[in-house]
Amino acid sequence: MGTWHRALGVSALAGMVAAAACLPGRGPALNPVIDDAGTPPPESLGDDSGVLDELNLGPPFAVTGLQPSHGPWSGGTRTNIAGRGFSSNIAVWIGSTQLASSDVFASDPTKVAVLTPPGTPGPADIRVQNLDTAAEATLTGGFVYDAFSVTPGTGATTGGTRIALEGSGTQWTSASTITVGGKPCTGVTFTDATDLACTTPANGAGSQSVLVTNADGSTEEADDAFVYSDSPDGYRGGLYGGALSGTLTVLGFDAWTGVPLQGGQAIAGSNLATAVVGTLGVSGAVQITGPSLTGTVTVTVAAKCHQPMTYVDVPVDTVTVYLTPTLDPACAGDPSSGGNYIPQDVGTIEGQLVWSGGIEFQRAAWGNVPAPGPHEHQVAYVFTAAGTPLAGFSVPDISSATTPDSSGDVGYDYSLVAIPGNTTLYALAGLEEDADAGEANRFEPFAMGIVRGVPVQPNVTTAGVDIPITTLLDRALTTVPQAPPSTARGPNLLSSTLAIDLGSGSYAALPQGTVTTFLPVSGNVSFVGVPALDATLVGSSYDVSATAVTSGSSNPISAVTGVETTDANDPLSLGGFFDIPVLVQPSNATWSGTHVQIQASGPIDLAVVNVASGNGLVQWQIVAPGSDLSFDLPDLSQVPDVGQLLHGVLVTNFAIARIGGFQYGQVRSGQLVSSAWSAYAADVATGSY
Repeated sequence: MGTWHRALGVSALAGMVAAAACLPGRGPALNPVIDDAGTPPPESLGDDSGVLDELNLGPPFAVTGLQPSHGPWSGGTRTNIAGRGFSSNIAVWIGSTQLASSDVFASDPTKVAVLTPPGTPGPADIRVQNLDTAAEATLTGGFVYDAFSVTPGTGATTGGTRIALEGSGTQWTSASTITVGGKPCTGVTFTDATDLACTTPANGAGSQSVLVTNADGSTEEADDAFVYSDSPDGYRGGLYGGALSGTLTVLGFDAWTGVPLQGGQAIAGSNLATAVVGTLGVSGAVQITGPSLTGTVTVTVAAKCHQPMTYVDVPVDTVTVYLTPTLDPACAGDPSSGGNYIPQDVGTIEGQLVWSGGIEFQRAAWGNVPAPGPHEHQVAYVFTAAGTPLAGFSVPDISSATTPDSSGDVGYDYSLVAIPGNTTLYALAGLEEDADAGEANRFEPFAMGIVRGVPVQPNVTTAGVDIPITTLLDRALTTVPQAPPSTARGPNLLSSTLAIDLGSGSYAALPQGTVTTFLPVSGNVSFVGVPALDATLVGSSYDVSATAVTSGSSNPISAVTGVETTDANDPLSLGGFFDIPVLVQPSNATWSGTHVQIQASGPIDLAVVNVASGNGLVQWQIVAPGSDLSFDLPDLSQVPDVGQLLHGVLVTNFAIARIGGFQYGQVRSGQLVSSAWSAYAADVATGSY
């Protein structure tokens, strides 16, 4: 707090303090003044206990509240502790758990940002201690742990997101029901007393509470546990439910708008002559029964003006698909598919990049970034963490940069937009070379910092998200790739990628995180300029991938992804590549449209085949378990009024994959893409239909 004019009356002083308390974030910095008698002002208001008593501000070290004040028992909630008298050297306890120093960041004397640890459902005391002075304050019941967590915590406004509820001490039963935003969740699946799942209803953009009601009328509620936004997600479609035992429920929706595909056909069986067929109703659902629906069954969903989709050997009783519209002018309005994949309801995050050094809680120089040379400038960028380690890095537009000339009081201001949900941010600070006209800037980072658990709401600004820039990018990591053998068509290049696994499925890409070499590799592959896993990166790990690709077309391709290590000293072995698979049918001959066969070896969890006709106008996606790479399909040419392949040239993309902890009966749509696979091999073949 700044110094004060002694001639101010107590009432005026109290008014100024009250006004300062109403300002968001930080109080004003007041300039020192001298009174009329020339007497110097006191060092600070905190040194004058008489003035404090007269103002009745309370103790000089205090905890006054938290925002947000609740979160799931599993932890991971970023919350701001408000109070006064904080220092940068501070310890925090939630309940009996002391937080790791990497999860505590005080950016001014009135605010400490923390990441909550797991806890017991119910209220927990917040205890804060100034480690320099031993001053301590406790807020009784300051944070409340919700009885269950919701995963994922965000999904599309059209609904259809499959969410899992994990309770602590809950007594759920098969009769428990779930609502999201007051609307019933469908397809409720009971696993045990602490595990439920359901499919979200449609709702407007924003956060909604999730409520579980038990058969005895008791309830558990998690406020603001699910955020709706206008963006599809990887949890909307797939397989779930109990073992298939005579009854199958199939749900079909438009992938762009979420509109139910009324009139679409659900075909349970690999042969139309013996299959059980149902028609999707007004809600996009149909329940079909029959003695053949036991064990496993192949399920195909097809609808007018939409791309068909098949799951082979379905072992569970519920299948949900989101079919992509056919981009044919003749299909306009059948049904409407005017949606798109671009999020419309985004949020904004604002804060400051904070360097240590100098006077506490005042902005410091960029001490861990070298001075710029000729044609260089110091710059920092803030990114939202990617959902895959293979996202790649690109330098943002210079208009979004933070520089030493940016405004700010304890740091340097930044602002960015983000998709709603629980977000992890990371910042990179370094030197950028002045670019010639039309060329991309060369950016070399030297320091970084992260902040986890940032809540983003649609069309809302989340302010005060400060990021300490504390970690140096001064390490090197070496890999020993064991690349797969090449075929006559390739692969002939190895692209190695390093990202930082920040936890909770989020990754930081680095500009120096990709190295490309020719195959066969004659030596090791090294990454230089890797961050140490310290400060805000404590608990993170290095995520390394290697992809054997073919120059010019990428295919054939074989990759190993998501190899984790926390050791930057010892070389990391990269093995487990698949050999390139061979597509037997469809082949270069005319395809019947009813049989697929892939020749491949190794422990395979999943096969994904995409057969495209009409230059990609109509595509049939086929998903199969790794245990069945030769299977039959229903003849869609005999099904009227549904999307089906066009006669002529076919282009078939096919892949085999391994996925950690995979269960085919719980496969989600987000697992049908290579970014979710721990190892895969893919190729493309042409033929005719």
